[in-house]
Amino acid sequence: MHIRRHKKFLKDFRDCKLSDSQFEKFVQYINLLREDKELPSQSRDHALSGNYRDCREFHLGGDMLLIYLQIDENTIILMRIGTHAQLFK
Repeated sequence: MHIRRHKKFLKDFRDCKLSDSQFEKFVQYINLLREDKELPSQSRDHALSGNYRDCREFHLGGDMLLIYLQIDENTIILMRIGTHAQLFK
């Protein structure tokens, strides 16, 4: 599976402050997505509605979350990363 990064994700990632444990989960969860495996229940992976109705979201710990879009069985686009307040203004 291919992982692509949206330009908004790149900006968010540059500006976000991930703790060591959040970064470890980020790496772990992205690898699980690449391998087309289910994320652990603690990630609270779920579908979104509204502006991101075709996207999914998972939590990295605390209030930090990542929004992604699975285009097809071979491509995932990382859309946004940040806190609820930053992403859902």
